[in-house]
Amino acid sequence: MSVNVSRSATKTLGRGVIALLVASTPGFAHAQQTMPIPASTDVSPPTAGIVMTKDYVATVGRMAYLWGWPLINARHRRATFNKSPEPGRLGGILPVAPTGYITMLTDYIAPEERFVTCPNQDVVYGFGFAAVDKDPVIIQVPDFGKRFWVYAFYDARSNSFGGLGKQYGTRPGIYMVVGPNWKGTIPKGITRVFHSPTDLIGMAPRIFMDDTDEDRKQYSLYSTGS
Repeated sequence: MSVNVSRSATKTLGRGVIALLVASTPGFAHAQQTMPIPASTDVSPPTAGIVMTKDYVATVGRMAYLWGWPLINARHRRATFNKSPEPGRLGGILPVAPTGYITMLTDYIAPEERFVTCPNQDVVYGFGFAAVDKDPVIIQVPDFGKRFWVYAFYDARSNSFGGLGKQYGTRPGIYMVVGPNWKGTIPKGITRVFHSPTDLIGMAPRIFMDDTDEDRKQYSLYSTGS
């Protein structure tokens, strides 16, 4: 497996094909998908004659804000990432990439990273955004033996969906992520298609690495396909 290396020495994976990951257990489980977003026509209007108190209206407003904030926040973050001319690291720390790409780090996340919570201290992170209604994302999952890995997908509300990873028993293969309104044709050779509830998704692969020189060398061989 080959990848490009940006000037920041960050392993990167090209648009459409994101190849880093491990698979070891035969068979795989289908993870639950998040609930679909209801259309405005499916929402019942208030009953005529009901008086809405000031406190009630304020509560509804708070709920609407909390419901919509993740959507706006995700799009602002994607817009910031999209200013990057190529996959790399912002400030030498944060993995950033234009829409449709990811950047994979080559070591543990730095403590100075404040963009998103990264609680795992024994994995190497990657991240990127994709707009999957027009351009599906293709993920190549090779077999790297028993090493732990997971490829997390998040919709625009930050809800996790799909199920790619060692804990799901994912097999080596080619996987595709599409948006809720995607109408294209599934190419031959696709092992499974994941349907995102929103057209914008966050992609966060992570792979286990021991804090030793030996495992760093082995991880480097895995991630470059040598």
